[in-house]
Amino acid sequence: MTAPWPQGSATEPPTHEEMLTYLEELGIWITDSRSALDRIDHQIQGTQQGPVDMAMTLTVWQTIQDRYTDLLNIWDSGRVIETDLKKLAIMIWANLNDMLTPGTSLSSGGGLSVSLPEACRMLEALISQLTTRYQLADVPNEASTRIAALLAQVERIRDQVKLDPPEVRATTGTQAEALATSVKDLVEKMNRGGDIGGILGPIEIKAAQLERDLIVSNAERSMASQRFSQASDHRAALLDHEKKVRTLVATTKASVDPAPKYAVPEVEALGEVPTGGQELEAYIAKLKQVTQAFDTVSQANNQALHHKEKLTERFHQAQQRGGTGELLVTLENQITDLLDTAPTPMAILEPLIESYEAAGAQS
Repeated sequence: MTAPWPQGSATEPPTHEEMLTYLEELGIWITDSRSALDRIDHQIQGTQQGPVDMAMTLTVWQTIQDRYTDLLNIWDSGRVIETDLKKLAIMIWANLNDMLTPGTSLSSGGGLSVSLPEACRMLEALISQLTTRYQLADVPNEASTRIAALLAQVERIRDQVKLDPPEVRATTGTQAEALATSVKDLVEKMNRGGDIGGILGPIEIKAAQLERDLIVSNAERSMASQRFSQASDHRAALLDHEKKVRTLVATTKASVDPAPKYAVPEVEALGEVPTGGQELEAYIAKLKQVTQAFDTVSQANNQALHHKEKLTERFHQAQQRGGTGELLVTLENQITDLLDTAPTPMAILEPLIESYEAAGAQS
């Protein structure tokens, strides 16, 4: 049974009826996949590589099952509104992070962030690969069934190749068509009554590996594209934020002395956003550092301005409490002159206000 493919997208969620159909079909497919895995696991007990292969495949299945459970919790037997459908769509198309081993890549035997539909296709490829590797046919003579599945897999691979960019498609398209030719030759040989037992298995393994690699590559490009878009948005936001921070710093310098002496980073100095790879990740890390620096500068300058505001408020409150005496008048005039001075010397202002408050309390 082929895994169901959801309608809509993360930005255009499916209708209530489409979501119901998808969840029902996905539940059946997950159950059938588990049955197939249990059957394979039982039959390959005692092999040396089997447990390792099964561990990875079962982990992928469990990740799919966990996301399905989350979907059902939000679905709540169909008691959903439009916002719930949008959330469900996002969960379907969002990356299944840390599928196997955190921080690694499935292409090297670890984990990868792929969407739920992509993970389902990947699981199908892994199950097919396991079945072929250990020759675990349900019945002794199932060549026709296996070839039918292989033909369907070739079409899925062709669809996956269409998602590749042109420069990549030149290679993957050639691989896909070479596989299709091999399957075609296989079918013709079977129809002529030839023995295909020795070549069917290797072709199935090749098809499963190619499909998995295509899914992995597309997911990696999708993730890189998302990271590039996020970094570009972050950079644009920081450029706007930089203007506000510089305005704040200028206001503070004109208002208080001494003003905080933090340097304001220049976003333009980072250059343009790299398209991907380690350069993109390093750039994203720099954007985070700039964000933290802006926060530090903003906090320090806001605190300096706030401190002057609080001192000014204390002075006005002391004036309202009243008092008489030559000392109060002298201090009041000095404080007023300081507050009118730009920038205000804070080291002088604060002790004068404290003295003014003390003199007023004694008068």
